[in-house]
Amino acid sequence: MKKNLVYAIAMAGQGERFRRAGYVLPKYMIPVAGATLFEHSLRSLPLEPARKLVFIALRSHQERYGLEKFMVSALDRIAGGAAFRPEFELVLLDGPTRGQAETVVKARAAVPAGAELAVYNIDTRFESASLAGKLSGPEKKDGVLGSFKLPVKDEKWSFASLGPDGTVSATAEKKQISDNALTGLYHFTDAQDFFYAAAAALAEGPAQAGEYYVAPLYNTLIAAGRKFVLDEARRMVPLGTPEDVERLDADG
Repeated sequence: MKKNLVYAIAMAGQGERFRRAGYVLPKYMIPVAGATLFEHSLRSLPLEPARKLVFIALRSHQERYGLEKFMVSALDRIAGGAAFRPEFELVLLDGPTRGQAETVVKARAAVPAGAELAVYNIDTRFESASLAGKLSGPEKKDGVLGSFKLPVKDEKWSFASLGPDGTVSATAEKKQISDNALTGLYHFTDAQDFFYAAAAALAEGPAQAGEYYVAPLYNTLIAAGRKFVLDEARRMVPLGTPEDVERLDADG
């Protein structure tokens, strides 16, 4: 298998909701149900096609909590040992950004030319039996968006609608345009597609709540003729709030 996929993991937030709830550690270091949130999230991803893992975090967390040492230990547990761990790079920022898309743009130099790119986070856990195969085969087209079915009304998520050919026709942030909610896994077969669309969004200014989200970037690329597909998860576990974490801890 050709390993040409770079995972960019955005983890440069302050975790304000968790701090207000009394948590001291950075969100991704919080232990719950036998593992940290970092490990729960990263176990969602198939590492087989990974050429490199890029983590974007706050410099203050590295200085205060020894982030790199924490990551090495966690990645060894996830990958089954140092011999099986993909190459990784830690990109440190001096402060928070205006959203996930801007965070990943700041790590552009860490993404090799010609690579694929998958953007992810550290506050979602999902299970998909088909994602590894889809990322490694031709059916991924110009990229894959992780999804799950959401039959009820809940607009806190990102969403994607499908066209007659089964490819993504539109995406939206916090606007329920379909029952295809998104897990937070955003893949681009050509990493430059992400950086092109993100640069356009940054030039226009934040369209939603002062933040630059990744999901809406796909609309720019769809308008340019790109084709994207969904990969539906069989299980989705949100980890973005203290209530989510407490629920997982209770459920195990």
